[in-house]
Amino acid sequence: MAQDADATVQFRMNSTIKDGAFAVLREMGISPSEAMRVFITQVYRTRTLPLVIAADAQDSDPVPEAGYNEWLRARLQKTILALDSGEMKSYSSETAKAVLHARLEARRSKMNLPV
Repeated sequence: MAQDADATVQFRMNSTIKDGAFAVLREMGISPSEAMRVFITQVYRTRTLPLVIAADAQDSDPVPEAGYNEWLRARLQKTILALDSGEMKSYSSETAKAVLHARLEARRSKMNLPV
């Protein structure tokens, strides 16, 4: 069910990322406005971030932001230590999917959203 567009949203971001993302959206045949409408609608409806829709990454070689690799290594090390110490539990992918599915169903039910 389409609703009238009655609001404008503006935000600032890095121009290199914007230009690259807009190019990918053009490859997908989606306008930036439509992509944001889909994204925000899914967040509203599901109270989660939508799944990633990826373009063919044949020519892209994104350069991580400065410090990202160090942050990622530290985060992974912290997670490994938490798992090894028993502070964090490990689950099979099937169990994790079942738990996430149950949580999503509960949220959707609470919000009267279709399952």
